[in-house]
Amino acid sequence: MMGGVSIIIPTYNEDANVEKLIKRVQCSFAKSRISYELIFVDDNSTDDTVGKINKFCNYLPVRTIVKDKRIKKGKAESLLIGFKNAAYDVICMIDADLQYPPEEILPMCRELKKFDIVVSNRNIRNDSSVSRKFASKMFRYVFGKVIFGLDCDVQSGLKVFKKEVLAYIEISSTPWTFDLQFLHKARNLGYTIGSFDIEFFERQGGNVKLNFLRSVFEIGLQAFKLKLTVLPPVLYSDETQDKMMGNGVFYKGEKLITHTDISHRHSALQTIVLHQKIVLAVLLLTIIAGFILDWRTTIILIVVLLTVVYFLDLLFNLFLIGRNFQKTPEIRISEKELKAIKDEDLPVYTIFCPLYKESKILPQFIEAISGMDWPKNKLEVQLLFEDDDRETIRVAEEMKLPDCFHIIVVPHGAPKTKPKACNYGLAHAKGEYVVIYDAEDIPDPKQLKKAFSAFQKEENKDIVCMQAQLNFYNPCQNILTRVFTAEYSLWFDLILPGLQSIGAPIPLGGTSNHFKADSLHLLKGWDPFNVTEDCDLGMRLCKMGYHTAVLDSTTMEEANSNLMNWMKQRSRWIKGYMQTYLVHMRNPKEFISDWKHPNIITFQLVVGGKVSSLFINPFMWSTTVTYFSFRSIIGSTVDSLFPPIVFYLAVICLVLGNFLYLYYYMIGCYKREQWGIVVYVFFVPIYWLMMSIAAWMALYQIIFKPHYWEKTVHGLHLPIIK
Repeated sequence: MMGGVSIIIPTYNEDANVEKLIKRVQCSFAKSRISYELIFVDDNSTDDTVGKINKFCNYLPVRTIVKDKRIKKGKAESLLIGFKNAAYDVICMIDADLQYPPEEILPMCRELKKFDIVVSNRNIRNDSSVSRKFASKMFRYVFGKVIFGLDCDVQSGLKVFKKEVLAYIEISSTPWTFDLQFLHKARNLGYTIGSFDIEFFERQGGNVKLNFLRSVFEIGLQAFKLKLTVLPPVLYSDETQDKMMGNGVFYKGEKLITHTDISHRHSALQTIVLHQKIVLAVLLLTIIAGFILDWRTTIILIVVLLTVVYFLDLLFNLFLIGRNFQKTPEIRISEKELKAIKDEDLPVYTIFCPLYKESKILPQFIEAISGMDWPKNKLEVQLLFEDDDRETIRVAEEMKLPDCFHIIVVPHGAPKTKPKACNYGLAHAKGEYVVIYDAEDIPDPKQLKKAFSAFQKEENKDIVCMQAQLNFYNPCQNILTRVFTAEYSLWFDLILPGLQSIGAPIPLGGTSNHFKADSLHLLKGWDPFNVTEDCDLGMRLCKMGYHTAVLDSTTMEEANSNLMNWMKQRSRWIKGYMQTYLVHMRNPKEFISDWKHPNIITFQLVVGGKVSSLFINPFMWSTTVTYFSFRSIIGSTVDSLFPPIVFYLAVICLVLGNFLYLYYYMIGCYKREQWGIVVYVFFVPIYWLMMSIAAWMALYQIIFKPHYWEKTVHGLHLPIIK
């Protein structure tokens, strides 16, 4: 059943009871094969308590620990000392006054098959005092059930529990509130609590040490303090595993398995933290007060702010596009360099492919990866499946997979996200380099060698990630895929290389990002709670002093051809950008390593600015349309809201800005030689409107379903190809 039971007994002037207690425990355990130890923690008794205990130490598993007089007095501190000295995997705490029958310890331990903690429920005898009955019922109902929802006798002095519970609980010891803290925090960590009815007896010897009024006051005060305290997430480690496998976090009563030990302070587990809530509340109240006191001036200030943000974004994008014409930022590997690579000099390369309900697209992926130019005996391809995806697992098992392919099933547990699966894969990875590919990807066959060669020849050893460029193999399936392709061409062929050229943080693309495995372990893998984990990783990478480079090699993906499917995919991306912004704005100074690299500014423009513009755009568009449609009625009012210099900036953004943005899309298409798509760039304004709708969907989800992974259906192109 168990390895043994450590019984912790706090004592103070209990010489009338300790001998009987030891004998009753010994008699109870003698009938079983369970090992036990009795650890008495004495609070410097003034009677013969310690002497009577020590008489048993030579022939029974009994120990005495006398507290240092400098240590805080009280039962709670004594229990904590006893817990630290416990040898067995099950712990029992029991009072020494024989009110709790020690014969019930073993039956309660057997209940640990169903629960992590078992609490004795006191069945107080009829001959007990009215005050004791009242106190017991009040403690249980008011402080347990009403305030904390604990359906057990919270102040009971007899409890048994698994020792592992103690590893993640911090108790601030006060004389009468240990039990409530312990149970409340244990339940918050996801541990289960059961109860066991016992008969509760009158004290058999010694004096009652309970000060009734004092205990009620202190328990009440501490209970309300504890209730108002927000319990933070707690990381846990599976010490039986290596490389963070099995690690996770306790949060709101759940044990979440993440296979990483990223701190919750750097994770999207909590969407928004307290000081951010305060800042947002102050900002909202300031705006409301501004409208009440002087609505016209408030609107002018808002218009000025939005116009300046638009103008800065216009200049920043113009600057990034211009960098591409000054030099070629991407790292290029020539054919000569590729031919010079000898297979015997190549290390093991690990490919992660997280899949979920991808049976339709799996054969295409197997064929694409099988054609990669890398020695197969040095290639490890991990097909990462969720345990409930039986259909895709079945298809994979029925296929004749090459020896370098490995089917890895991620164990069940929340959250079920792509980054969590990648963390599990990272714990198994054998490669010196690793890369992620999505199931629908068809990468450049020489991409692995290009990435390896780029890492080898790059003088800046702080570059730990190579982001390959992405584009689509079905660009002309419909109008949506054409505009989507133009967007990808702009982003991966112009914007990201421009960011690389100035050493700015690069939001990674979710696929085809190649890493040095040891650096990825230092980064602790991916945030399993961020639904755009690639963007977040790019920011964390930058904060740690590392850099990303763009590799001149393309992975072809499937452009989403279904509008609703596209909406779900885009809303997930935008939600992930929101999560990333909120996480990294908890401590924005982490971006500032020196003033020569103002990464905090580029972060605001690339991540924060892109998201905010999706919400601002409809407002600005509607204002513009209304102004020209009803100028004779509201023209003078709108004009009064734009100071002259702001008006000219707004006109530049409206006329020149929109022209330049469309032109940027065209440049991206020209760079990709996608001549037939250029004309469809004129549909981009409608595309922007669709993105704004997706942004509102993302806002709803980040409030109500922050970690929900909106699954994108792949393989919609296959019927077209056939």
